[in-house]
Amino acid sequence: MRGSHFFTAGLLENQLPIYTPRLSVALGNSKYYEVSGFKSSLAKKIKMTILMLNKKESKELRLLKFLILILSLSLVSCVKSPAVNQNSSIASVPCQIDSGSSLTEATEDGLFIAHKSKSPLQIDGCNSDTIWSDVDWYAMNYLWMGDAVDSADYYGRFKLAWDSQYLYILVEVTDENLNPTLKDGLENYWKGDYVEVFVDEDKSGGNHQFNHQAFAYHVSTEGHAIDKNTLQETVFFDDHIEVARSQEGSKYFWEMAIKLFDQQFDENASTNTPVNISTQKSIGFSMAYGDNDGNSSRENFMGSKKTHGNNNDDGYINSDVFGSIVFIE
Repeated sequence: MRGSHFFTAGLLENQLPIYTPRLSVALGNSKYYEVSGFKSSLAKKIKMTILMLNKKESKELRLLKFLILILSLSLVSCVKSPAVNQNSSIASVPCQIDSGSSLTEATEDGLFIAHKSKSPLQIDGCNSDTIWSDVDWYAMNYLWMGDAVDSADYYGRFKLAWDSQYLYILVEVTDENLNPTLKDGLENYWKGDYVEVFVDEDKSGGNHQFNHQAFAYHVSTEGHAIDKNTLQETVFFDDHIEVARSQEGSKYFWEMAIKLFDQQFDENASTNTPVNISTQKSIGFSMAYGDNDGNSSRENFMGSKKTHGNNNDDGYINSDVFGSIVFIE
């Protein structure tokens, strides 16, 4: 959520959050202070109290009104701010992790299949949905950039599933040193650790660097989906992907639900309608992992197919280099 301060349900009363723009608190006869983000029920109670107090202007009553204001401000300061925090990580999710099938398939040409889930998945990072135990892993270990790595330092694989609304991905990464994606700011998003998901909804290929013919989502350790917009700015497309992550030692699980958008996606529109997924639909698709072990930039870039264009680093520009997914029952 983004916007002004909000109260979580039950913080002050057992009600869902109800927002009012502000509450003006009178001090004396002429001074007013505004407190933002109050639930309307609380605001009314404070306002009624102040109106009653205004009938009597003793020094003690003015002091009491001042104490009410201080209490109100202290409540606001305790409220969680919904502003985006680029430097905070996804909260670790306590759960029992079961990697399921140990079979991992490497596909040089990057041609994958995704099996349909009988029910929507719960995106909790815990690998708890039935579909994940029914499908095999795909490898994400082709060296695209950097030096060869030891499997204790990095090892990656993923599973695929779908329903009519979402492409689901479960990623398992062994990384002995996980570095925040946005540690050095949004413009350096590609220098930290991240999972990259390349999606071309209609598999038409072509340049997509500053348009939405395809997407190269950099899914950050902070839970954001990062790509370029048509103004060549680095932005979040967080409404495209729901993501949760869990951890077991140096092993990290990233679970995602991704909406598919076609090239008509308009970043300035108030709403965009995702494309429904159906049996035998095929999309352009690749996966990658940027690995940074604490230096100023990533040391390795590992992918899901053997090659990925010029210097194996063409995916963020040209969707011709993507592999593909075919959706089956």
